[in-house]
Amino acid sequence: MSERPSDELSDLTLPFMWRLRQDAVRAFEPLGLRPFQALLLELIGGGMGQPKALAELLDAVPPTISAMLRELEGCGLLRRDTDPADRRRVRLSLTPAGEAVRLELQRAWREASRERFERLSDEELRSLLRLYHKLV
Repeated sequence: MSERPSDELSDLTLPFMWRLRQDAVRAFEPLGLRPFQALLLELIGGGMGQPKALAELLDAVPPTISAMLRELEGCGLLRRDTDPADRRRVRLSLTPAGEAVRLELQRAWREASRERFERLSDEELRSLLRLYHKLV
């Protein structure tokens, strides 16, 4: 008796996620960053400028996010400014160096992804893209 397709997908998902994480480590390590740091730079560069919003989205406790933000700030990739609308809040933004690293991270990730996605035809890629949009 065969498994349901959703069961087979569930069984494949965790190993696939692990392989993607390994791809991310290989792509970002030469740039001196871990995948989670790369994700933070991408989210902040995309306009998510509040530490609390990052913690909620990433399901992480604020002290963990704060520590990672301090690391990125210490590397000169991130700025923290007081929000002029509410002086109790911090607004995050990338420095010019942070934006340059973000662009390099995107390039490195696209290259790493390309190696994996080259296994698929254009039609399969379009189908996968439609499914990703539906799932996300």
